[in-house]
Amino acid sequence: MSTVIRDISEADLPEAIRVLCEGFPHRSPAYWQSGLNQLARLDAPAHTVRFGHAMFVKGTMRGVILCIPSVHKYGAVAQTFVNLSSWCVDPSHRGRSALQLYAQASSGHVDLTYTNLSATAHTLKAVVARGFQQWTAGQMLCVGIRSSPGRKRFVPSDQARSAGLAEPVARILADHAKFGCFAFCLETSTKLIPLIFLRRRVKSIPVAQLIYCESLDDLISNGLAVSAWFAARGYPAMLVDTNGPVAGLLGKYFPGRAGKFFKGPAPRLDVEHTYTEMVYFGF
Repeated sequence: MSTVIRDISEADLPEAIRVLCEGFPHRSPAYWQSGLNQLARLDAPAHTVRFGHAMFVKGTMRGVILCIPSVHKYGAVAQTFVNLSSWCVDPSHRGRSALQLYAQASSGHVDLTYTNLSATAHTLKAVVARGFQQWTAGQMLCVGIRSSPGRKRFVPSDQARSAGLAEPVARILADHAKFGCFAFCLETSTKLIPLIFLRRRVKSIPVAQLIYCESLDDLISNGLAVSAWFAARGYPAMLVDTNGPVAGLLGKYFPGRAGKFFKGPAPRLDVEHTYTEMVYFGF
């Protein structure tokens, strides 16, 4: 059997959508087309690919894994992420070839940080075998109950630069506001805290899922104000990736739910899921 694994080109996208729809039958072609259209507009950083990789057997596409690259700047330091997403292979061709597809997608330059933000139970063994480490082990559905001293002000993304937020982070907020996220800064008496949340529904209840936070302690210390801000907008709870129940957040921890994994240089922030499948494809 002749098996070839190579980068996905724009010409391959119709076939890739077919394979993705077969692998994820609850998703429509329009869902995949919308996300891939956004990836088509991205510039692939050095040592990365734009769409991902596909497995061909006798010339027919039988497997896909999407790779979503992005560059994140922290002062003078830049870190390149590759978010692996939507790994699926035709049932008749799973096994060694499917693992080779995942291996090729997660093996590149040593400076790349690979992330898997949606590993399912039946893929965890393969993900860990490829050298991925656990980032967070579960999620907490919660509200904040703490309040740091002093006055607080919420700064919308379009005013973040004038409030003193560094340009790279201000751009992240602006981009994600355009994606439909909640993107803002909380200004306290001592610092400016950038935060980004996705709009989600959990069992039909609107929740705000944290996807960007430089330090979780910043959110915890000001959680009461943030939760009140969301409640006023019809979002009664936050969803936060953690490794266990967090003192200062009131709610329920769900171990094993939506665990996050990484390989390569460790992420520098407590929560950093910007420019990933969570944003481009949604839930």
